[in-house]
Amino acid sequence: MIVPNEYPSLATLCWNRNPEQAIDREIAWLLYRAKWRFIYQDVLTTNEIALIESLTAEFGNGEILLGADGPPPPFAGGPSVSS
Repeated sequence: MIVPNEYPSLATLCWNRNPEQAIDREIAWLLYRAKWRFIYQDVLTTNEIALIESLTAEFGNGEILLGADGPPPPFAGGPSVSS
């Protein structure tokens, strides 16, 4: 179980729920994945990066959230950029 308030960026994604209430790891992954476009990677704490890496390994099925430069990945629902 994960308490969103212990991870600043995750806590901001929990605008519609109590960030002090623990959530399942899979729910945390789904929140990050669905709302990744709202995450500023340059302000992630070391602990939150470790959490995201562990969730990616557990639930990512090859999808990578961290380290993507440019626009968010297509599954994040952000605007696409045409060349």
